[in-house]
Amino acid sequence: MRIRQHLFATLGGLISLMLFVAAGLAFALPVTFRVDHDWLSPLVILIGAGVYLGGIGLTFRALHRTSDRRNHWIGRGLWALLLLIQILVAVHWVAAPRADLYFVHQQALDLLHGNHQWAPYFQTYPNNVNLTILLSGLLGLGQTFFGEHTGVWLNVIQFAWLDLSLWASWRQLKRLNIVRANLFLMIILGTVPLYAYALNTYSDTYVLPLVLLSLVAFRRLQDAITWPQITGWSIILGLIVTSAYLLKANFIVLIIAVVLALLLLKNRAPQPNITRSLAILILLASLATGTSLMRSVQHQQGYHTNGAALPPVSWIAMSWNPDLYGQYNRTDATQIIKQPTQAAKKAQAKQNLTDSLHRLGVTGIVGHLFKKAQLFLATGTFDAFQISPEFDRAPNWYRQHRATSDWFLANWCQMNYLALLIVNLGWGIQQLRRRRISASFLLGGLFILGLAAFHIIFWETEERYALPILPLLIAGTAAGYRQPLNLFRKSDQLRWLPLGMGVAFTLILGVAAWQNTGLISHSNSEPVSVISQGEGRYYQNHHYRLLPHQKVSQPFTASLPFDQFVINNGESVAGKITLTNAQGKTVWQTHDDQIDLLGTIPLQPAGRYTITVQNTGAQPFRLISAPANYALLPQGIRQHPHQYLRFFIQQRSIAPVLSHGKFWLLFGALWLGGLLIIDRFYWYRRQI
Repeated sequence: MRIRQHLFATLGGLISLMLFVAAGLAFALPVTFRVDHDWLSPLVILIGAGVYLGGIGLTFRALHRTSDRRNHWIGRGLWALLLLIQILVAVHWVAAPRADLYFVHQQALDLLHGNHQWAPYFQTYPNNVNLTILLSGLLGLGQTFFGEHTGVWLNVIQFAWLDLSLWASWRQLKRLNIVRANLFLMIILGTVPLYAYALNTYSDTYVLPLVLLSLVAFRRLQDAITWPQITGWSIILGLIVTSAYLLKANFIVLIIAVVLALLLLKNRAPQPNITRSLAILILLASLATGTSLMRSVQHQQGYHTNGAALPPVSWIAMSWNPDLYGQYNRTDATQIIKQPTQAAKKAQAKQNLTDSLHRLGVTGIVGHLFKKAQLFLATGTFDAFQISPEFDRAPNWYRQHRATSDWFLANWCQMNYLALLIVNLGWGIQQLRRRRISASFLLGGLFILGLAAFHIIFWETEERYALPILPLLIAGTAAGYRQPLNLFRKSDQLRWLPLGMGVAFTLILGVAAWQNTGLISHSNSEPVSVISQGEGRYYQNHHYRLLPHQKVSQPFTASLPFDQFVINNGESVAGKITLTNAQGKTVWQTHDDQIDLLGTIPLQPAGRYTITVQNTGAQPFRLISAPANYALLPQGIRQHPHQYLRFFIQQRSIAPVLSHGKFWLLFGALWLGGLLIIDRFYWYRRQI
């Protein structure tokens, strides 16, 4: 018993330490070299997190003062509001499949149409095979109702799948406390990455709900007392974690976390040891059966490996490149891909890893681990604004103001993330003080520790790999939130305290505003994206060879005015570029013999256009294009309708990150929010 208590205390301490490190990184060092940058200063992020926590506290108090009957109606209203928002997002935003999703989507359509010839991409990256087979089935079902336009269908399916896990978690919390269940939904409503990932048809989206479902199934298994209940919940838990592993191999850490939690935690069954053994056996049997079954399904769908896959050591070597933060590196990956045999790939990867470790040295290794931890844990967007670089459908107001909208949402995410970390850290410390570790906290914490260790120490690191942590933090906040020490309890004797805190808050926020004046004084020249078709270069490097005097024409529809273009990589060629409108009238063209495949033109209104590139020289040159069996754009190249030119249409934008009005609106909202929270806590001083 004493050993078990020490073990619980050690694990609880490690989990709390991980949350503390994550909170420190989120406060001070969010990543700036990805799509999210120009962050508010750490002081503003901390103030925003404090205001958010104050809002949670007031909401929690208000819900507690409400009757159970009214709380049930509040829960129904929250669900209705959540579904309404999801429907609006699913209908108005349809993400364009790009990068890995381009290959997955195309192969899924091939399987649906009876073509079982797999693209070489899947020999290099076999981790996406199971997802492709699943997507093929979903697309087949969607085409029955929506024809070829399945974007909204996939959005609805992905939101529904996410909602299943949210509903299961809400029901589990409701069994304990309806107030905490409703608090869970309120936090979900404002969690932007969940909406963004529900629009992203990739493995991250499909495994995310399985984290919460596994937590609920585990809790129900721990509470089961009859053998039918024990067997049933063991099977359900085994199916959930097996599905997660088959879709994303790094979820092997979830299986390990579940097994450890089963061994460490007591259960309510009459024979606890037999129950543990049975549950673990069922879990392992599910894993073995599921793996074997999916291998058979892969073979039925025509997929067979040929030894071209990147060996595991190559991902480890890539993550230890001293020049990066542990993320995927195309240069390193290409070097391994070009090796002719699996043995040569392994040898090259081992050599790369050895060279990197020698370059780093002991102090460099520690520093690189810190950089990987920063990339993995520091940013509360979890790559939400990078996973969908282009949308097939989006409101024009969002396209025009995407940079500003994403900036506001990214900083909101960071404040939200820091607040969730603080609450969960407090919950962990409280459990350590009481020497009682919650089963949910232990299982979730073991999974977070395992996932962090896997990606920070060994594997490639990306912000999105930490996404499964987010729903655990939300559930932990709802389950573990406690009202803070009320400084106003004795404010009858210290009537100046609320006023003093209000003045102090105003002064601190004034300093924070001064720290961020660069947001309204420094120009940001990032252009507005109107058309972005970047496929054709990643992995396949597909080209369209343009012979002398030949030309290629790519129609496109601009939803916004534009004045910039980039074709290929903007290199110099002997040719001519012509831009014509929907009536066939030339609105702009080049006149020099040697031209760059990029440039600035007079501002053109939104509408339908065609951009034509003609080879006027004596030598052929190549244009990057992407073959596709689905519409990357409304129309393909005229001469080859199933190919799409790699090009970008943009609107020049030179302006500060924030206008003066938006800057003061932001800080005014924080100021009013902070003062309101101080006032309300003073009002509730005798009741908290």
